Amino acid sequence: MRDELCRIGIIDIGSNSIRLVIYDTTPEGGFKIIKECKYSARLSEKITKEGRLERKDMDTVIPVLRQFREICSAFGVEKIRAGATAAIRNAANSAEIIEYLSSASSITIEIITGYQEAYFGFLGVINASDVQDGFVIDIGGGSTEVTLFRGRRYQHSISFPFGAVNTNLLFSHNGNWNAEQVKKLQAYVTGRLVEHDWLGTGEGLPLYGLGGTLRSLGKLDQKNRDYSLPNSHGYTLSGETINRFMEVLPATPFEKRKELDGLSKSRADIIVSGLIIFHTVYHYIKASQAVISGEGLREGMLHDLLRPEQPVCDSALAFSLDRIIRFDIHTSKQHLDHINKLARRLFSAFELGGDRAEQEMLIYVSVMLHRTGSNINYYQSKRHTRYWLMNSPIRGLSHRQLILCALIASYSTKSRSRNCPRRIRTFCWLPTKI
Repeated sequence: MRDELCRIGIIDIGSNSIRLVIYDTTPEGGFKIIKECKYSARLSEKITKEGRLERKDMDTVIPVLRQFREICSAFGVEKIRAGATAAIRNAANSAEIIEYLSSASSITIEIITGYQEAYFGFLGVINASDVQDGFVIDIGGGSTEVTLFRGRRYQHSISFPFGAVNTNLLFSHNGNWNAEQVKKLQAYVTGRLVEHDWLGTGEGLPLYGLGGTLRSLGKLDQKNRDYSLPNSHGYTLSGETINRFMEVLPATPFEKRKELDGLSKSRADIIVSGLIIFHTVYHYIKASQAVISGEGLREGMLHDLLRPEQPVCDSALAFSLDRIIRFDIHTSKQHLDHINKLARRLFSAFELGGDRAEQEMLIYVSVMLHRTGSNINYYQSKRHTRYWLMNSPIRGLSHRQLILCALIASYSTKSRSRNCPRRIRTFCWLPTKI
């Protein structure tokens, strides 16, 4: 199988951090993460009053890029795609900096335009979520992209020149905030939103969030709720939760924020500015809820590289299952399909309430992945399957559905089947919100 794979490195030179992610990819566009590296650069903080990035400030970035190139070489990477976003893109001497970094690191670096950044973020979200209509927000260090999609197709986007790092510098006092500063940033963001009429055409749609601000808010909420499934992707934040964060975090001193369980110390200073941007956009577009996406810009760059003509898949779940089966399941698809037929025949004998289509989908996913635990230990495969599924990279399922699949796939016949119908009803009627 390795001969069919192409190993690709994606380097994202952002305004806050620089990341390298190495993927194994299939000819059909499937992928699996092999390695990830991160360096906190805070490039937005290095922009001068004249809007320039000086070479001397870039000299700390060059060793990082060289190290990333060496890592790619050690891992046998065949292609590298490197892109620079807002901090470098918006610099007055952006072309000079790109040429300098490319020459010094021996990596060809492209400037990712605001439109491209929004589009790549959309590709990352749509190929990891089975949703038809919605918004995407990507809050970076130096820019914020908002995108509207309908019918799983890109419609509109805008890249705003403000992010969590540069607004923190402009509006806060060393990471501390008062009510007046919060209102000023809210007014500044709203003043830019009103310039785009299409932002008011999607009332009630979900807002899918990318970037460290959203991931941090999700982790904070999970810690606060003692949430039992520590997955970021697909985690939902309600309007009430977002409002509660707005009441608490700006009023919490910077030094106290560093101690919050679930919040990285390196993000304690910029979490409030990112939150204010997010809160303002969320209420302006009148979103129904916020959903965190575990895939975004880098995966979008990868989709665009692998399948430029048709980068959007019809079903995130089907796409996800195909790549998991390709990489992690050592059983023939024909055999799994046969088991699914038998399982559906057995299931049809039970008269159960609930959503029949969802139940059949859960059975299908469970059958396709019920062998994953045998990769760890054949004789304890059920236990390992349950853990793997609850922590798996399956896309297109809610957290509730992930848990249901884990329970179904790991069910052991050794416990005898007298209570089987009752247990199936339990699976089917598990609360819809977890």
